[in-house]
Amino acid sequence: MALERASWNDSDPRTKPFWGPRPSFRFWPRETSQPQNPPLTRYDLAYTLALPAIVPYLGWRRLARGKYTESAGGMLGFRLPNGSGTDLFAEGSLWLHAVSVGEVAAARAVADGLRALAPGLPLVVSTITETGQAAARRQFPGDAVTYFPIDLSPLVRRFQNVFRPRIFVLMETEIWPNFLTLASRRGARCFMINAKLSDRSFPRYMRLRRFLAPALGSLAGVCAQTPLDAERFAALGLARERIRVTGNCKFDLSQEPLTAQEHRELCERFGMAPERRWIVVGSTHPGEEELMLRAFRAVRERVPEAGMLICPRHPERFGEAAALAAEAGWRVGRAGAPDGPTDPEVVVLDKMGVLARAYGLGEVGVVAGSFCKVGGHNLLEAAAHAVPVLYGPHMHGQREIHRLFTQSRAGQQVDPESLAPTLCTLLTDESRRRTEGEKARRVLESSQGSTARSVQAIKDFIGG
Repeated sequence: MALERASWNDSDPRTKPFWGPRPSFRFWPRETSQPQNPPLTRYDLAYTLALPAIVPYLGWRRLARGKYTESAGGMLGFRLPNGSGTDLFAEGSLWLHAVSVGEVAAARAVADGLRALAPGLPLVVSTITETGQAAARRQFPGDAVTYFPIDLSPLVRRFQNVFRPRIFVLMETEIWPNFLTLASRRGARCFMINAKLSDRSFPRYMRLRRFLAPALGSLAGVCAQTPLDAERFAALGLARERIRVTGNCKFDLSQEPLTAQEHRELCERFGMAPERRWIVVGSTHPGEEELMLRAFRAVRERVPEAGMLICPRHPERFGEAAALAAEAGWRVGRAGAPDGPTDPEVVVLDKMGVLARAYGLGEVGVVAGSFCKVGGHNLLEAAAHAVPVLYGPHMHGQREIHRLFTQSRAGQQVDPESLAPTLCTLLTDESRRRTEGEKARRVLESSQGSTARSVQAIKDFIGG
């Protein structure tokens, strides 16, 4: 059933009501003709001017780190369905975009609720990174999984002509100006959920707020993680009527502690001696592996049976992490190489998509990205297993999770000098270890419900 949209000039961005609520839809409209779009947009011009800086950087990442081997073709549209493969999307789609692995996990938590808003529409899941694409294929096996297009208007139109989005949902804060403005002109309702603006990104967006106004005006609603994030989106010019505070969807991830059988199976699969007392270090960045290995040496002086499982954040650094551990004199195994040394003291987790479960192998979990200026990663994956959670001094990228852990006195924020002593204390004090683990788990359990609030907000923004 195709219903008319409220009358206003959607093709002219100057008349888009950026400063106020969007006109209501009685239903998502069926596109009856190809939208008349200019061949290029203001954003295409900006991208073109930035090419001299962007191309060398992308080339370096491709050559030095092996990036974009698969994703480049996907983002250029070489793997889009054609012919009869596009029939599935004849009536449109519900498009969910999650940039990488962490956002894909959160997308899994909200997908079912979003499907209920449009039960007749097929689900499309897009990512940017190759690791995110692999995770999406595992977690959405029956749905269309694609790379997100490079944000040039000809490519964006090509993707949108295939998938014809009716509802488009961004996980966390990614503003792709061409995609948002062109999707909105087609009649799609665009939303951002789990949205946040960090202390670093907010000033940048503020400097560009006039330039980004049409793109931000294309958002029918934003579900912010915190009141501070909501205020920041309002400062960018988004109407307050389009902003809701709904919390962090990552709290709603379904994650149960490992059973004894799962523990044994994972240890065997990764070549880890189950009698060792493992410290699991997740999502390390350059410089953090060296820090962890130095702390591990100090720990081994007091706890000789300790072992360390290290998972670099990016797969191209797996070999580097293994080499660093070997240079430090440890017997090093790799989870993806079962023919490694017997009883390794350090194991590199060189498999994607298993870190969340692997935290359950540890007696202590250390969440990295927080001992450098990256700003920290998700503490909840370790907390789900009721293990003590340690993290470093830089948590500006996980502000709300950090606030909740601090408020509940769960987890321990340590600096590089206190890391080893804190690990020794937890490994040698079972009662304290159990208490700290239970506190971390309670933070996760007491903060759930964001998914339902976000889905309800989208329903309200659509108008029921």
